[in-house]
Amino acid sequence: MKTLLLKNSKVEVGILEECGHLFPVRFFFDKVIIEPLNIAPWANEELDPATPPMLKFLRGDFFCAPFGASDILEDETRAHGASANDKWDDIQISNSSIRLKLSKSISGAELIKEISISENESVIYQKHSFIGGEGRISVGHHLMLKIPSRAFISFSDFVFAGTPPQPIESDKNLGRSLLKYPQSFKDITSILQFDNKLIDASVYPFDTNHEDLYMIISKKEMPFGWSAVSCPDQGWLWYSIKNHDVLPNTVVWLSNGGRYYPPFSSRHKNVIGIEETASFFHLGHKASIENNFLNEQGYKTFIELSHNKVIEIPYLFGVVKIPGNFGRVKSITEIKDGIQITDIQNNKVNTKVNLNFIKDTK
Repeated sequence: MKTLLLKNSKVEVGILEECGHLFPVRFFFDKVIIEPLNIAPWANEELDPATPPMLKFLRGDFFCAPFGASDILEDETRAHGASANDKWDDIQISNSSIRLKLSKSISGAELIKEISISENESVIYQKHSFIGGEGRISVGHHLMLKIPSRAFISFSDFVFAGTPPQPIESDKNLGRSLLKYPQSFKDITSILQFDNKLIDASVYPFDTNHEDLYMIISKKEMPFGWSAVSCPDQGWLWYSIKNHDVLPNTVVWLSNGGRYYPPFSSRHKNVIGIEETASFFHLGHKASIENNFLNEQGYKTFIELSHNKVIEIPYLFGVVKIPGNFGRVKSITEIKDGIQITDIQNNKVNTKVNLNFIKDTK
């Protein structure tokens, strides 16, 4: 298992050649090292040989094509597709960037992964490019945060938020879901449980022994889409920024010990998946490209590959230090050379980011 590494004075990121997962991910602030991403507790265990690499090596962030179940492609049946399971081959490596090509085509398309960092920026930049191919496919990033204590979750303005048609764990012998399925809501501070009691899902964890999921759709009128998780007890805030024309949706996976079967075995806890996608929830290739109640309303749940087209999918995430009184993020706005992050008490923190990376796409 080979890991390619990029490192400067602000950040270190590894890319697992085996399946393209990003890990380790470290941010450096003076003598403080912040490692916000999750690695599965079974990472060094011997698992059933039939376990796909995506699940065996589950960690950090990885790109999914299709996002969710692969139930259409004849040559690919593993969840989250070849991009999350197959080997990535080196194309070009420098001190600040790594360019890789997936060893297997997807719907006839060549897939290129580019990871880059910049000096004096606590940011990791990613771009995935589909070259050619044909057909519709769900896509998305599958980033997972490990929450050591209490966290506050927030997103840029959205036009839809809700849970999928069915609980992600419906068999009580195999797992437990706490939220009500399906439902739509206008504010993540007020979501229905299965018993119709309201909970504030902007604070995590809000319960134990549960596995839940919801999705939001970013408002297009914003200059960019963002997600943020602040951990004031730990002194850090993680954020991501995306081009919401390409990745309009955010699938939020709340994994807190609610899967009883292996390899999870009730031990995958205090994890938040912040997964920027073009998909119909987590429900896979078929559900995303066929008619569903979201794309029937004009919301994007897939991308469309074409033989004469290159589709670029840019995405970035970073970490900033915050004081212990910093709360839930209210806004992320562009300033000169970066962004300003403001919480609900109007505390502010600025950080250097190249937003042109998100804006300049084919």
